Amino acid sequence: MTQWQPMVKKLDGPPAAPVVGERERLRRGRALFQEGRYDEALGEFEMLRAEQPASAQAWLGIGLVRRRQQQMDEALACFSEACRLDPLLPKAYVLEGQALLEQGQLDRAMLAFQSALNLDPKSVKAMTGFGQVLRRQQRYEEALTQLRAALRYDPRKVQPRLLIAEIYRERGETAAALNELRLVLEIAPGHVRAAIVLARLLLATGEPDAASEVLSAALARVAEGDAGAAAQLGRAALELQLYAVAEAALRTALQHEPERMSIRLRLVEALLASGQLAEAEHQAAELPQNSAIAPLVHKLLGDIHYKRQQFQLAVEQYRATVLHLPDHEQMLSDLESELAAGGDWEELAEELQPSVAGRVAAEARRLRQDRRHREPR
Repeated sequence: MTQWQPMVKKLDGPPAAPVVGERERLRRGRALFQEGRYDEALGEFEMLRAEQPASAQAWLGIGLVRRRQQQMDEALACFSEACRLDPLLPKAYVLEGQALLEQGQLDRAMLAFQSALNLDPKSVKAMTGFGQVLRRQQRYEEALTQLRAALRYDPRKVQPRLLIAEIYRERGETAAALNELRLVLEIAPGHVRAAIVLARLLLATGEPDAASEVLSAALARVAEGDAGAAAQLGRAALELQLYAVAEAALRTALQHEPERMSIRLRLVEALLASGQLAEAEHQAAELPQNSAIAPLVHKLLGDIHYKRQQFQLAVEQYRATVLHLPDHEQMLSDLESELAAGGDWEELAEELQPSVAGRVAAEARRLRQDRRHREPR
């Protein structure tokens, strides 16, 4: 008798996709987040949330991306959900507290940081956040207690020292603030924010050379290719009227991101302020004549001509500035009346310069706000 053999039918088709575990998804998402690839990181965290809706870590990851994208309401909702899903996770309360602090909800932020400390009494981030809330409430001694406690657990942490320096500055204790900021720069010599705050304080105490040295030292330590840090130093130096440092920082930033028009605009401002009019005009000529920045370009060209005492050319550039501004009809009508009356070019340029500068600054603020509102949510 022939032995029976079972027949197994093989089904054709693509192999099943490998199952990706929670740990691997989190690893991928966090790595992408660290690289600044936020959309891809968000994709990993959202896939994990779809697979495991009760994963607090998935909600935290989504919240971190939303926070980095300045979508604070969405970020806060994610952090709060993570707290609900895992009430024993200190990190969730810390992140919730930081988001609430950024929104100015100080009482709720304090409760979140206290919850984190109840779970982990050694949490330096929770102590720092708690101290930040107390500082915002001007409860300075209590804030200093929390921030010094954070430093006892980790003396090399920069954020608590920066906040301590800010408290000293607000209380008028300039020497103590300067000391804390110098300590920060000993711990982290390239820390841009600390360098900027220290430079501001030094300038306020009448030490412009020392302020310039601090910013120059920070610029020398900016990582290769970090255009953002160089641009930040350039903006601060320009604001502090340290034009040589501003020029060096902005040129460094422009080398790495030549298409960033905002950097080139500030470089033109720095060159103009330091009297390098030919170079300022050359840099301005490199700017595109698109509608978004046309008012800024014409205004800067007008200022260049004004400094050269080419008053008619200055007035013509200021008129072009006005034409590119919204709601310009009344201002343009007034200008045309002045021109028809045959007024003195120098007097007219002198009158136009501050009013045009004010209108351009207001338009620049409006554009920045519009850009923030247009960001994907």
